[in-house]
Amino acid sequence: MENQGEQSTSSVDQPWYHSPSFIFLVAFLLRLAVITVGHTYRITPRGDHFQFGWEMGRIARSLAQGQGFSSPTDLPTGPSAWAPPIYPYILSSVFKLFGIYSNTSGWIVLAFNSIFGALTCITIYKIGERIYGASLARAASWTWAVFPYAIYWPVRVVWEASLSAYLLSLTLLLTLRIADSRPKMRIWIWYGVLWGIIALTNTALISMLPLFLLWLLYRSHQRKQSLAGMFLTGVVMLAVITPWLIRNYSVFGKFVFIRDNLPLEMHVANAENSNGLWTRHEHPGNDVDAMRRFQELGELRFMEEKQQQFRQFVSDHPQMFLSFTLKRAAYFWIGTPFNADVGGHNFLPARHISFFLASALAFTGLWWTWRDKKCGTFLFACLLIIYPLPYYLVNPFPRYKHPIEPEMILLIVFAIINTCNLSFRRGA
Repeated sequence: MENQGEQSTSSVDQPWYHSPSFIFLVAFLLRLAVITVGHTYRITPRGDHFQFGWEMGRIARSLAQGQGFSSPTDLPTGPSAWAPPIYPYILSSVFKLFGIYSNTSGWIVLAFNSIFGALTCITIYKIGERIYGASLARAASWTWAVFPYAIYWPVRVVWEASLSAYLLSLTLLLTLRIADSRPKMRIWIWYGVLWGIIALTNTALISMLPLFLLWLLYRSHQRKQSLAGMFLTGVVMLAVITPWLIRNYSVFGKFVFIRDNLPLEMHVANAENSNGLWTRHEHPGNDVDAMRRFQELGELRFMEEKQQQFRQFVSDHPQMFLSFTLKRAAYFWIGTPFNADVGGHNFLPARHISFFLASALAFTGLWWTWRDKKCGTFLFACLLIIYPLPYYLVNPFPRYKHPIEPEMILLIVFAIINTCNLSFRRGA
């Protein structure tokens, strides 16, 4: 059985500036300052503001205009299940109140992202405190609060990445608490609600649910009661997502599990004219013929056609598909090789090196966590090893890694502290 990290002393014994609430406040105000002073809310109008949420922004615009959850690209294409519903509905509410693609809406949305980016300081602190002890918890939480890369996502990118990162870290924290107690039924209910919200925010994250439940079952001393609680969690989660599933069935005439755009993503990343990364070719937002086909077939039939094309490619070019997959796996951890020119200087090598060092330190921290038999090693391993697998098949964009970066920060800080301590002991 894994050993739990040293718990901190009571929070009343800590100086106020060590409290997670203070770290949250600093992190939130810092992010608001970057948004306001840096004018990051002035999102480029190129492509009719497409970078304002990309397809989610287009769906939010349709909702705000009273056209329903539809048209994820530039032209009307009918009902959509391109994205999970929660973030587009949040965007549409902002659009209705403050204007579609307006600067005010940009500020509000990025401030909303920043709330969850800052709240993640608290979950990092609580997770770190339970596993590694209070000192490391503070170091990791402060790192997340002030580290420019962690600040970048909520203040620059209109996407669910910051919300997803917070929800996943909150779920990890609740999982650890359930393992250390005899949870009442209401805890299992809230656990199911949280997983349901995650499924409707970032569907890829629910790949972690069976693994988290398996770990809880392994840790449990009362497995019958735990199985009953897990069943309740599943029922509650299903109740949360069922209204959206009913909506999808009513508009498409067949079952669609939350979102339907995976076939297109797999096709555009795996085609003869692709190099293994996402390409603008054949995407209806960029290709006239693809858009025409999208409008003719409707979204669901269009996705079915792309699924057939993807399967045909894999059948005809298995070695190319394997090569693309391995390439994407590497890029997930070292950063994609896209334009990194700033002021006439190419910073792509520096980008690759920084991403690689962060990833290497995270896996080193995972090894140290396993070696020291810390509680939650299996959960961290699932996040680093299992969660990325779907992105090896499609798009390894850095924003898709952001949901697991709070846990990576904990592992990185743990690796650095252990490495420094080891060096100090050897030098002594």
